[in-house]
Amino acid sequence: MMNQAIEMGDAATWGATLTASAALLLSLWQFWAQKMEQARRDEVDSQAAAVANRQAEAAERRALAVEQSLQQLLASLASARDPLEQDELETAERAASSAEAVSWRLARSKNTFVLRNEGNVTATGVRVGLGDHPAGLTRRVPEDAVVRPNESVEFLVIGAWGQPVPREFQIYRDGQEEPEILAVPST
Repeated sequence: MMNQAIEMGDAATWGATLTASAALLLSLWQFWAQKMEQARRDEVDSQAAAVANRQAEAAERRALAVEQSLQQLLASLASARDPLEQDELETAERAASSAEAVSWRLARSKNTFVLRNEGNVTATGVRVGLGDHPAGLTRRVPEDAVVRPNESVEFLVIGAWGQPVPREFQIYRDGQEEPEILAVPST
């Protein structure tokens, strides 16, 4: 019977084994370092996206505050007008305010949803409730959005992991105690 064991005298085999082992360890270390760097980059990217969203929402709130200040200024200028004109203006404002409303339309394209304000009033503090749908299956769902008339917000809700897309969304906004329930359109 022939013995095929590596003997101590076979230096070339031992040298090649050692070189291959070192190359394997170096490759594993580089792989681990790349994974750690990618995880760090992903974290920085997600933080940057969150900051950008907060800045955009803050800009929306500032713009809304400017619009409201302008409306108050125009109202104070209107009060300095002739009393007959003031009565006509108040009548027109009452008629306009009775017609003011926020009206929502929900459109869907596969997993992308577009919530549109079809009313003639700016909706503030807009938040979309998804029930018990996992947050890991959503992206850019409005939390405290400002939606002007004829503008919209876009977000993703994915049905996966045994969790289908909810059949209805709850739309909350400032100045409204109960949410509006919108049926989710089929794809």
